[in-house]
Amino acid sequence: MSDETIAGRYELGERLGFGGMSTVQLAFDRRLERNVAVKLLAEHLADDANFVSRFRREALAAARLVHPNIVQVFDFGLDEPSDRHYIVMEHIRGQSGAQILKDHSPMPVPDAMALVDGACRGLAYAHRHGVVHRDVKPGNLMRSDEGVVKLADFGIAKATDSAAITQAGSVLGTAAYLAPEQAHGEEAGPRTDIYALGVVAYQLVTGRLPYDASSLTELALKQQSEIPPRADELNSEVSPQLAGAIERALALDPHERWESADDMRQGFAAAARGEGPLPTDAPQAIGQDDTAATRMAAVAAPPRRLAPHAPRTGEERVPPPAPPPPRRQPEPRRRRNGPRIAALALAALLVVAAVVAIATAGGDRPVETREVTGGDTPSVVDELEGLVNDNEAD
Repeated sequence: MSDETIAGRYELGERLGFGGMSTVQLAFDRRLERNVAVKLLAEHLADDANFVSRFRREALAAARLVHPNIVQVFDFGLDEPSDRHYIVMEHIRGQSGAQILKDHSPMPVPDAMALVDGACRGLAYAHRHGVVHRDVKPGNLMRSDEGVVKLADFGIAKATDSAAITQAGSVLGTAAYLAPEQAHGEEAGPRTDIYALGVVAYQLVTGRLPYDASSLTELALKQQSEIPPRADELNSEVSPQLAGAIERALALDPHERWESADDMRQGFAAAARGEGPLPTDAPQAIGQDDTAATRMAAVAAPPRRLAPHAPRTGEERVPPPAPPPPRRQPEPRRRRNGPRIAALALAALLVVAAVVAIATAGGDRPVETREVTGGDTPSVVDELEGLVNDNEAD
């Protein structure tokens, strides 16, 4: 440890990580005699009111979240002697997802699913408490030496029930993990985190990003014009069901993604076991019966196409195949009922004739009426003719 201290109690040590707006250092808490991680706002940003407000927002949002799969925040404030804003968090002995990917890329599917499972649990808890992370990426997933997965760095998280800090049109987060709506500067929500975690899952099991872009503009264009290869096409250990689950998380339309982080966790767990719906274009097993369950699974599968008629990465756009000629439709049933309709029309004419004949017969003789009970058209016609004759008789 060095002689530099923060808030008179945290002795700063080695640097654990850094980003565009902060640096994280190992520290020793003199009061509680334990190691902690201290995040310090970058000095050149200390005079920026917007960044200071956002930095404090991190502490306020994260301090509300106490969960086994979320890095705990212990303290925050301003160190007046150094004029530096700080956040004190629990220190996790282990590796981040980014460090793991550096050593093992792609990851074994069970290990990758363990990271996704822990992240889903942490996100589900945060979302229930009105907090959106907005910066889910491998570097913010921590796996302790004991195997516990924790979601770290709510540095640009924002409470969903409070006013946005960023100016209109500004975007926060790492570009490669931004959802389409987030890349366009729209409001981030829980399904924004689900998309980002889908990108992380894809990267963990394939060793590559679904969209490799160097700017927000390039990312937005690729999201709308390219379809990344399915995860099972890049890694044979990935089941088609798991590939479909990842695709659902990566859907461009937020409403087509998993409804919640809990749903995503359960869906991924089932898919990793080979359960659940297949992608719509995944090959069926040879000899598989076309049962009702199979047909229902095909209907329930997430949509394969993330962009209409979009080529896969590196492929040229080709026009869609011409639709098959329309099948000849059977003639309407009413055409086959022509004779019956004609007979009924004749019967109606006879009724009219009967009324006219009775009306013009004159005299005081009462008009004879009776119920017509014929079961078919010829019988009805015969009875109507008899009724006319009886009323015309002297």
